[in-house]
Amino acid sequence: MKLSKNLKIGITGSQGFIGGHIAVVLKNQGVKLSFFDLPKNDLLKPGKNLENFIKDKDAIFHTAAVNRGTDTEIIVGSVVSTYNLISAIEKLKKRPKLIFLSSIQAETETLYGKSKRLAEIMLEDFSKKNKIPVVIFRLTNVFGEGCKPFYNSVVATFCYQAANGKELTVNPESRNKKINLIYVKNVASEIVKEISCRRNNNFYLKNINSKNEISIGDLAKLIQSFKNQQKLKSLLAGKQGKFYKDLYKTYLSYVEK
Repeated sequence: MKLSKNLKIGITGSQGFIGGHIAVVLKNQGVKLSFFDLPKNDLLKPGKNLENFIKDKDAIFHTAAVNRGTDTEIIVGSVVSTYNLISAIEKLKKRPKLIFLSSIQAETETLYGKSKRLAEIMLEDFSKKNKIPVVIFRLTNVFGEGCKPFYNSVVATFCYQAANGKELTVNPESRNKKINLIYVKNVASEIVKEISCRRNNNFYLKNINSKNEISIGDLAKLIQSFKNQQKLKSLLAGKQGKFYKDLYKTYLSYVEK
């Protein structure tokens, strides 16, 4: 997929984990990029900066969010930031394609999941009311280079612990829980394709996951085994070689140079 270099694309949260990888893919495409990030720009304080960011965009990737914090910070990070963004688009009477990163947790009763679901509902209403193209991607557990350990990714935490000679801590109650994992570079490439994708309806919601299912206990054992070069060679040559290679690259990114 090759995008036109005349396209003007905006990203909120480009300093974040997934937003940063999307920015890299778009930079490699040579499109005209603009960012709306803290500390210079704040989605919670709408005004001229936000309007200038929106006014000439063909598409906007809304990736800014708060995954951890107080209840208020989590809700505000998803709901209020999204409300301010779409309100500014309505005010300017612009029609950029809006691509929102949600989470499979939107299907759960967690506070973070509820905040994402509320943002989804607002975006669906906004799209249908204004006939503006909105695409929502509900992402499964995303892992890869650049993700913060001890934040929102068990892979990042395990990789950091293993790479730095620390004990991997696994909650006995979640040891057998299976999770679906997808590599961030695959996610970024898939999401960027949406810019040139034509849909029959203005509003579209899609789950993005993978075939990589593993229990948390087995994940810990797997990442611990990366220090055994003989075992590693066998792992990378097996059926799940691509998945293991992506995990190993993530592990290496936490090894102190």
